[in-house]
Amino acid sequence: MPFIHSIRVAEPGTHNEHIEAVTVSQLTTGPLRVTSREAVYTDIVRGTRYRALHPDTHEQTDVVARVSSRGTRYIATVANGTETDNLLRLPRF
Repeated sequence: MPFIHSIRVAEPGTHNEHIEAVTVSQLTTGPLRVTSREAVYTDIVRGTRYRALHPDTHEQTDVVARVSSRGTRYIATVANGTETDNLLRLPRF
């Protein structure tokens, strides 16, 4: 299962729609590769399960594919009432 470790955002970087790319590994540890938000979105729609993994707290949360009211396809963590496991809380690269 792929794990997202960090994100790259476009300005202003305040919403999940601003995520442009992420770093991903196949295990919780291991080599990272950079992939686009669109590629992750497509993988999730096709049935691949992704999880966000915070490097400091080691919190893990499922990531889902969403579409904004403007039609922007993006990725976000599952809403669970916990702000600390949000994708936007991951380190930036």
